[in-house]
Amino acid sequence: MQKYFLIMAAAATFMACQGNTSNTQTTTDSAADKMKEGVEQVKEGVEMKADTVGAYFKEQKEIAQAKLKEKRDELDAKIEELKKDGSKKSERARKKLEEARDDLNKTMEDVKNSTVEAWEDTKKGMDKSLKKADSEWQEFKRDFKELFR
Repeated sequence: MQKYFLIMAAAATFMACQGNTSNTQTTTDSAADKMKEGVEQVKEGVEMKADTVGAYFKEQKEIAQAKLKEKRDELDAKIEELKKDGSKKSERARKKLEEARDDLNKTMEDVKNSTVEAWEDTKKGMDKSLKKADSEWQEFKRDFKELFR
């Protein structure tokens, strides 16, 4: 697009130096009009791209929040089951799962408040948080098999 503007500017300058003054003024006006038109097209393209990026980013955040909420809800259900059990063993497990849930809640806030510029880092943090929650649950299941008979 910059080449277009440079070519148009060079053409306008060249035309201004050529021919009679009445023709020169018409040519300069025509070149200026074309340059304005080109600038407007560039502005429209940038606005469309910004709208597209914004929509994509919003969609990505919604997907991320849904994943986090789903995992948090799973942990909440498991925590409630452990509360009913009441044993010391299940209490320790419940506390670990509550820590993982709290981490998910913090990550949900990070996702909610993330900007386009920070999105990649936020996404990495989210993936780490989800893996931690899964890991805690798998560890719990290995250590407390008797709760799942």
